[in-house]
Amino acid sequence: MTTTPAPTEFKSSPTAYLNALRIFACFMVLVVHSGEFFYIGDQGKIIREHYVWVNNYGSFMRACVPLFVMISGYLLLPIKEDAPTFYKRRFTRLLVPFLFWSAMYAIVPFVLGTATAAQMWHDLYMIPLTFSGSAGHLWFVYMFIGVYLFIPIFSPWVQQASKQFKQVFLLIWIATLCMPYIKTFVPEIWGEAFWNKYHTGYYFSGYIGYLLLGHYIKAHVNVSKTAGAVWGLIFILIGYLITNFVFAHQMPIAKDIPQLELSWAFPTINVAMMATGLFLIFRTISFKSAAAEKFTAGVSGLTYGMYLAHILVLVQLYPFINAWIGEPVAVIPVLATCTFVVTYVLIKLLSYLPGSKYIVG
Repeated sequence: MTTTPAPTEFKSSPTAYLNALRIFACFMVLVVHSGEFFYIGDQGKIIREHYVWVNNYGSFMRACVPLFVMISGYLLLPIKEDAPTFYKRRFTRLLVPFLFWSAMYAIVPFVLGTATAAQMWHDLYMIPLTFSGSAGHLWFVYMFIGVYLFIPIFSPWVQQASKQFKQVFLLIWIATLCMPYIKTFVPEIWGEAFWNKYHTGYYFSGYIGYLLLGHYIKAHVNVSKTAGAVWGLIFILIGYLITNFVFAHQMPIAKDIPQLELSWAFPTINVAMMATGLFLIFRTISFKSAAAEKFTAGVSGLTYGMYLAHILVLVQLYPFINAWIGEPVAVIPVLATCTFVVTYVLIKLLSYLPGSKYIVG
């Protein structure tokens, strides 16, 4: 008599939650961009009538970009290959789809009749220098190129540095995250002047701190799921309250969008708190089935292409959804969700084409 062997219990990959986090960060980007219709007017004029729900949604979603950088730090630092191999592998996936979609943002407006041929050619030859007016979200890729260029330089230090030394770096970085607020009272600090923008903390500032933070969580933060969830919620709550309060405070007095978005800047202490909190909470996720984990990984693998393409979908859906619903409280999440689904289907279909990695990443 033969016995049927017991099914092998599924064990989730310890990094599978990063796929879920990447998908959520991608959706957060879409919510941010869906809200822009309700507070950014023509010529960058501030629209003040609907700011409450723009603020309520947008303040929470500002952690989106830092999360992408933290995920890269978690997965890549320290790198395991030499610099030429790293650059070839990463930049093939990063640059080629970026160039394709940058061209699309120049060509599609011309095809739709919203841009002239002269504007199209101008946007095309400016790609090596900057993004076009219809593709402001591509600033992210230029930033990420800089991060990737620096990773092989940064990696040997990360590999050799002690936990305490990394903490020193992060503490100095945290101090730089407070600078946007300090500079509202003292515009030039730590040696800044019109002839010198490289202040004391300059080389510890910006997105490189998020890169190290992602690695630090992987290497040195060992807490239970319960503790991670509790601390995550605390960080998110404090960061969100600061972000929301400052945006509401700035709304009646801001003269331009940068002044309004003081607390929405990605390298700020409040946004860093929300990003850290979300990372800790998502770290508690473990998948119960191989099918769910595989599906999440598949969607996650398309998020770069979705990020690149989504504005083309968003601007087409907005007039219809706004006319149908009308109220920002519902338009923003519905528009973001519809854009996510349609863009996912578009990128998924493109992924079946030969050589699709050069389009969808």
